[in-house]
Amino acid sequence: MIVRWMAVGFALWIAILLAFRFVGEWAFREGPWGVPWFVLIMPLALWAITHLLLLAMRVTPDDRSEAASIMAVPGLLVGIYEINSFGFVFPNLDASLASEFAILMFACYGAVILGGRTTLTVRWMALGFAFWIGLAAAFGAFGNLALQPGPGGVSWAFLTLPLGLLILTYLVVKIMGVPQNDRSEAATTMAVPGFLVGLYEVDRFADLFPNLDPSIGGEFAALMFACYAAVILAGIVSSRLESI
Repeated sequence: MIVRWMAVGFALWIAILLAFRFVGEWAFREGPWGVPWFVLIMPLALWAITHLLLLAMRVTPDDRSEAASIMAVPGLLVGIYEINSFGFVFPNLDASLASEFAILMFACYGAVILGGRTTLTVRWMALGFAFWIGLAAAFGAFGNLALQPGPGGVSWAFLTLPLGLLILTYLVVKIMGVPQNDRSEAATTMAVPGFLVGLYEVDRFADLFPNLDPSIGGEFAALMFACYAAVILAGIVSSRLESI
């Protein structure tokens, strides 16, 4: 199932990339309340597409959550490339739209994951909110150190934080005694609040992180994409590979 849904995910997110490359300037036209039309309709459309796709492919209710989570992972990986190479990938869009595009992607990834859900466990949602808000506070205090360039110009946080979160999430779902079949859902539920927190962080980057250069808002968004992917993958690995 993993390979199939990863392939579906890559096809979906690359198709969205191509659509923005050719008609993205229309997507960011101002709509009601000054919000671009695509920000208003695209997350809802992706939620509906994901839900209907899972029904059409007769995915059992117990497997829908994991299938949708796996579909989101390629989007996070593609999103890292899109944000870090925004001017090259989208020559038709103004470079200043990178942060706005990242906000849209936060909403879209969350919508795809929720398209496979019928319920969200309150405990894991609460834990997720606490963790991502705590991480935001840490960046507010020490982000200027964490985002210093490391080898090859890549920040130390990008080199270490996603791997650290993968290991941490894997250990948390094991230590808390989450049944093997539920670990993917638990980890993904932890990631969902991160999309909401991340959306706000990028939208209010200069206000929330006065210790950081506003120009690295896109880099911060790409780092968050990598972190969410790490948390989701930790749940999938723990759920599927019990011997690890």
